Amino acid sequence: MNARQSRRPLRLPLAAALALAAGSAVAGTPLYHLTVIEAPDANTIQVADINDAGQIVGQYLDADFNRCAVLWDAAGTPHVLGLPGMGDGSASAINNQGQIVGSFSDYVNGTAGLLWDAATPDVATDLSGDPGINVAPTDISDAGAVVGGFGSGSNTRAFVWTQSTGFVDYGLNDETVNFEQARWLGVNAAGKLVGNWNVHSSDIHATVGTVGTPAVLAMSDMAAEFPSVATHINNAGVAVGLGLALDTPSLVPVVFAEDGTFSEIPGATLDMGNGCAASINDNGVIVGSAGIGTASGCAPGQKAWVYRDGTVYDLYEVVDDHADFTSFQIGRAINSAGVIVGTGKIAGGGTASFMLTPIVADNIFADGFDG
Repeated sequence: MNARQSRRPLRLPLAAALALAAGSAVAGTPLYHLTVIEAPDANTIQVADINDAGQIVGQYLDADFNRCAVLWDAAGTPHVLGLPGMGDGSASAINNQGQIVGSFSDYVNGTAGLLWDAATPDVATDLSGDPGINVAPTDISDAGAVVGGFGSGSNTRAFVWTQSTGFVDYGLNDETVNFEQARWLGVNAAGKLVGNWNVHSSDIHATVGTVGTPAVLAMSDMAAEFPSVATHINNAGVAVGLGLALDTPSLVPVVFAEDGTFSEIPGATLDMGNGCAASINDNGVIVGSAGIGTASGCAPGQKAWVYRDGTVYDLYEVVDDHADFTSFQIGRAINSAGVIVGTGKIAGGGTASFMLTPIVADNIFADGFDG
C-alpha cells in the first residue's frame, strides 16, 4: 500500500457527509438571473468579493488604462476608491460592515495595503505605514481583522492587522526552511485564519491560525504532506480550497474537515481535470473554477461552477441570459443570500464580470392560478 492509498479513508467520510453528487447537472430551468457588472469607460472589470448587503468590490482599467480600485453599491453604481497618490489600485475583499481592503502601487515604493470604508470611499488608511515592504491584503473579517501576506519574492510572510494591535507579523510555518513563503487567504468572524505556505509553485500546503496568536500552523498532517491550499472559510468554520486529487496528480476543488483533512468535491472539475473552490457561504454553498491549468492557487479557468443542494452545476448552463459572455471563468465569491459574483470572457476575448442572483419560484402561480 503506497502513501496515497493509505490516505484514502481520510477523504471518504467528509464526501459522504456532504452527499456531493458524482457529476455536474445538465442544462435545464435557469437557476440564476444574470446582471452584468458595469462602469462608464471601463474595461477588464474583475470583481473580487460581495457582502451580504450586495456591495461588490474589485478593479477595472479606465479609459487611460489606469487600474482603479472600485466599490459597486447595492444599486450597482460604481465608486472609485481613493488612493494615496498616482498609481494603480485594486480591492480584494469587503466585510458586512462595509470595510474594504486592497492595495496600491506607485511603482516606486513597495505595494501598500489599504483599508477603506464604503461610507467614505475617498479615504484610504495605509495598513503598514512602511513604504519599503509589499503588503497584499486578501480578506477582512466582520470584526475588522485584515489578513494577507507581506514582503517580497521568496520572503513573503503572513500578517494580521487589527485596529487595536496594528500590523503584526505572523511569520512562517517553519522559519528554518529556506525560501518558504506564507500568507493568509481567509478569516471568519470568530478569527479563524486559513491560507497556505509554499517553497515553490508545486510545494504548497494549507495552513490554519487564530487572530491574536502570531503563528502559522499546518492545517493537518495530510495537508502538510500533500499539495493543498485553503482559500476561504465561512463563519461555521468550514474551509474550502484546492488539494491533490485522490487518483491523479492534479489539484482539484476540496472541502476541509474540522480536523484539517480534505475531501474532493466530486464533479467540481466539470470534466476539465482540475480546479479550485474559491468561496463558501454560511449555508454551505460553494463556488469556484474548473480547468485552471497549471495554477497552484485559485485562478480563473475555463468554466465556473456552484455546488448547492447536493449537486455541482456549470454556472454558464444555469443562467437566464448570457449577455455578451462567451464563457464564465470563475465564481469568485458568494454571500449569505446565495448571490454570486465572478468573471468571464466576452466576445473579442476581453474580461468582464457578472452577478448571479438566485431565481426563486413564485408560489402564487405554482398551481396555475393567481392566488
